[in-house]
Amino acid sequence: MSFRRSVMRALCFCLLSTVTAIAQTGGRNPLDIRGQVLDQLFPLDVTSKPYYVKLVLRFSDSDTQLVVLVYPGGESELISYTLRGVSGDGLSQLISKLIAENPNLPYREIAAKVKVSTTRSPIEYKALSHALDELKAIRISPFLTTRVVCDEVSQYDFWFDTGEESVHYTLYGPFKEDPQDLIVQWMIKFRARFSK
Repeated sequence: MSFRRSVMRALCFCLLSTVTAIAQTGGRNPLDIRGQVLDQLFPLDVTSKPYYVKLVLRFSDSDTQLVVLVYPGGESELISYTLRGVSGDGLSQLISKLIAENPNLPYREIAAKVKVSTTRSPIEYKALSHALDELKAIRISPFLTTRVVCDEVSQYDFWFDTGEESVHYTLYGPFKEDPQDLIVQWMIKFRARFSK
């Protein structure tokens, strides 16, 4: 029994060390092929003029990305990215099929087989400010609650950038028990309110 427990502890330590190392380097987990493909499909650098705030919200449950830009003076813009002709689990199935055919296929070549629709539209800052105030009210520690996810869950990427400082979270959910889940819940609420 103690041997089995020791082996399990060693495996957990190795797994957590790998995850921590990936988080520290700022890179995406190399085993997250879907995330790597979405990184190719959905740009993060979308503006050519100075901005006050940039929010990037990526949803793996719908394979979409929303970018909110607030410019000096209060002008605001929403950029929406969606995959064309791919719905449900279509992207994951395409990736599985292509990787089965060629395990060394670069992410760029997988991404090249998918088309993206982009929509840009202005947002009234008055409507946006309430959502931003809700986001400001969220308080979480950078020391996130550790949890092991066994079931299939969605991945939510959250970037917040002021041009001088930025933060990026990759979170799983939707859950409601831990402090970081507040960001996921806010993202889902924001998408429902503004993606139309």
